[in-house]
Amino acid sequence: MLKSVLLICFFILLLNEASVQEVVVQGFIGGSAVLPCHPGNRSLAGINAHWRYDDRKNVYDILNGIAMTKEQDPEYKGRTVTFPAEYSKGNFSLKLGSLQKSDEGSYCCFIPELGLNECVNLQVKEKPIGIQKPGSNGGVETTAGRIVSLLIPLFSVTLQL
Repeated sequence: MLKSVLLICFFILLLNEASVQEVVVQGFIGGSAVLPCHPGNRSLAGINAHWRYDDRKNVYDILNGIAMTKEQDPEYKGRTVTFPAEYSKGNFSLKLGSLQKSDEGSYCCFIPELGLNECVNLQVKEKPIGIQKPGSNGGVETTAGRIVSLLIPLFSVTLQL
């Protein structure tokens, strides 16, 4: 009985640790990827949002609800798009096109008015030879999801003990 209680406590601790999710987005060389930034379902018209790569490169700015690329790092020129109709809904996601292996890394969406800093890890892979199966997750994966899928069989074995 004590073993079961200890395993259940361990499982709960792992789930709590997994709740701090690292969002991973995967894309393919030459393709595009959407990097999510959703601070919530509240009206955010006229707000400022800033996308940065590794805290040093200016990828994209949204100032007072208007897209600005004037100070954008040259390597992102012509490869970035946001969704202005979605700003008022709290969606400041960024689409990065013509992906290159050098695009891999951490992209962060900063919204100073909300004290928000959402980061996404972009992984860029070679194009697959086969066709991607319909219904796949589109490349978005979380640490919590991986841990939960691995622990479910362990939990069911524990209950049988």
